[in-house]
Amino acid sequence: MPNIETPESPATPEHSAEHASEPLSEPWQRSSIWALLPLLIKAVVQWAGAIIGGAYLSFSDRFSAYVPLLIVGLALLILGSAVLNWRYTRFRVTAQGIELRRGLLHKQHLQLAKSRIQELQVQQPFYFRPLHLYAVSLDSAGSQQQEFYLTGLTSLQLALLQGGEQVEHRAPSTPLFRIWLATLYNKHLWLPLLAVFGAVQSQLNGDLFQSLWAQGRALLQQSGLQHSFELQLVVGLGVLLMVGLALLLMTLIWLYPQHFVRDERQLQLVQGTLLKKSQRIQTKRVQMLTINQPWLARWLGHFSLAFHGFANSQEQKSKFVLLGQTMADIDQQLGAQQRVRLSDIRQMPLQQYAPAYFRRLLVVWGSIFLVAAVMLGLLWWVIWQTNIVAISPTTAELAVTGLLVVGLWQLADWWAYRRWHGFLVQDQVLYLWHGGIGQHWQVLPLQQVQKVQLTQSLFFRRQQLVQVHLSTANGTVTLAALPNQQAQELYMLVLELLYRK
Repeated sequence: MPNIETPESPATPEHSAEHASEPLSEPWQRSSIWALLPLLIKAVVQWAGAIIGGAYLSFSDRFSAYVPLLIVGLALLILGSAVLNWRYTRFRVTAQGIELRRGLLHKQHLQLAKSRIQELQVQQPFYFRPLHLYAVSLDSAGSQQQEFYLTGLTSLQLALLQGGEQVEHRAPSTPLFRIWLATLYNKHLWLPLLAVFGAVQSQLNGDLFQSLWAQGRALLQQSGLQHSFELQLVVGLGVLLMVGLALLLMTLIWLYPQHFVRDERQLQLVQGTLLKKSQRIQTKRVQMLTINQPWLARWLGHFSLAFHGFANSQEQKSKFVLLGQTMADIDQQLGAQQRVRLSDIRQMPLQQYAPAYFRRLLVVWGSIFLVAAVMLGLLWWVIWQTNIVAISPTTAELAVTGLLVVGLWQLADWWAYRRWHGFLVQDQVLYLWHGGIGQHWQVLPLQQVQKVQLTQSLFFRRQQLVQVHLSTANGTVTLAALPNQQAQELYMLVLELLYRK
């Protein structure tokens, strides 16, 4: 039978209006030419093996004549790799999401739907600040690695990736003094300081501080001031001043100013002056809230509030932390998340763990302390009998004092934990309070729980208690000791919410 061609039907007004209303895709774009700066550094790292091999061959007499050619070849290889990486990396924003194309020989085409974008991080290194350029990384839910990383983006390109929304720098920042104090009581903020200290030590071969210490001690012995209390006090205050200035510098580089903006769809945080960093989490993807108040922060009345999103991996979790928050700030953020305010939680009758659980903790910690004391005593006796190492009375006194301080600290923490703790389930949200010398709160919507597990050891079985583990994509929340009936009720509630999902 002959093929019959049907004429195309004319477009109806409704059909035309439908196509006209569809958002047009943006054209393909590439980053600024200044992106070659970080790309050159990346190329040097990628070709580090060839650079080291070329450096090794340059010391050989057989290849000394080819050293200029080798240097030129490596330079062209690194420069060409960076240029090709910049030239053949393009992106665009469509109605469905973000697309990325890269590669000349080995081509790659990535598509990331807007509904799957989990977190968008924006960084502005110091060499991009005068140029007003940015580096952006995007992660999707459920992935184990970073899908998109673009560097050298302009402000317009950044606004395009962010959906036309940016953090307003007119938003008030947390005061510098509170953020600086947060570097004192947040242990994870000491890691950059220790890293800088270790780098300085390694560059100076570890001899500078020892030589300065030896010279200072010799000078004090010659002047007869080594036992002067006033001099020791001045030296101690000088060391504290140096540490405080180092923490202040770290605060200005990484943490201050701290701008936080929230709306109905997303949360955005911008931190840092020199190494500027921006993070964004969608409001509906906030999985859990964590409020920390270490023992030093309790005296100051300060808190740290962490927003947890979906985790990409166990090593790097999707979250950002607001530092130097007051009780009013915490109540405002919890209210914006439609959660019970922290000041109200403290006034509510919270359910507490069984006293048998704390008696068990006291026995365990006491046993560990006694075993440590006995082991330390045996070690001293062996050293004293064999004379392997000469131990001064001052060293022995310091060791005993340290052991007593640790034991008393643990006992005080046990007493504070027993007095200040509890949990509450209200409107399908779990509020868990871990007291102690430091305070720790966790706010977990039960619909975010992915797995619930009940465990019961021999001791718990005798006491008719159960431990409840509520696992999410960002970690596990544990209720330490619940009666059997209460644990079963919570278990059935979580299962019902899981079945609804």
